[in-house]
Amino acid sequence: MNVDIYVNALGFCGPGVGSVDALSRAFAGENIDVPADWRPEPETLPRRQARRLSAATLTAMAAAEQVAGVLTSEAPWVFASSCGEGDTLNTILAALCQPEIMLQPVRFQNAVHNAAQGQFSIVAGSTGPATSIAAFDDSVAAGLLKCLMQMQIEQTVCGLVAFDEPLPPPLHERRPYDLTLAGALALSPQREEGSIARLSVSSGGDRPVTDPAALRGPSHILTSNNPVRFLLPVLAAVRGIWTEPVVLALPGGGTLAFRAEVL
Repeated sequence: MNVDIYVNALGFCGPGVGSVDALSRAFAGENIDVPADWRPEPETLPRRQARRLSAATLTAMAAAEQVAGVLTSEAPWVFASSCGEGDTLNTILAALCQPEIMLQPVRFQNAVHNAAQGQFSIVAGSTGPATSIAAFDDSVAAGLLKCLMQMQIEQTVCGLVAFDEPLPPPLHERRPYDLTLAGALALSPQREEGSIARLSVSSGGDRPVTDPAALRGPSHILTSNNPVRFLLPVLAAVRGIWTEPVVLALPGGGTLAFRAEVL
């Protein structure tokens, strides 16, 4: 596969870095101040409702709303997450181990992998198709591949959100990573008036995967082991910070390679 797609908007949310502009400044060497009580606050979500949602969902929504303005309400979305609602899953598993299972009903509706996608579609009034994908460390590449297929087959714009939050103990021992992160892209199969970059994409081939730690910048994010880190070289390439091709591993073998041209 060899195809060109276009990027119309970028989004990012993480501790001390609430936008792609802030992330770009961090790549340029600006110091990052991470508040001890950091918690994502999506602008489109009422605070009362936000208190009921996990950090994973809130971070995903904060990144998604940064790109939603350039997409129509009928546009498809892909939400990619390695573990999804890990904190809620842990709470339910712990409750099942107790003699009396005590769980709030809201925990069940937020336990599913597509909870973030569902909550965002309601708030944003999104009526288009939505996909939730999990592929361990390759979740970012799997999400991008799904967007590529949907754009080429249906000739439609598409929104991508990649997000993950650390798992609490004891699950953390089996799947350890730090920080809650989310990144987003608004993509199009054709160049539009507001397009900011062209991505030339190819698949297949035995190529070394790009190591996000090779980027300069926020070491607490680049070395967090969060699967979202694999999206960082793509964001950096779109902003003209990373000039080499970006290669991501696909589930089951193979790769996706991206070369960006800033418009």
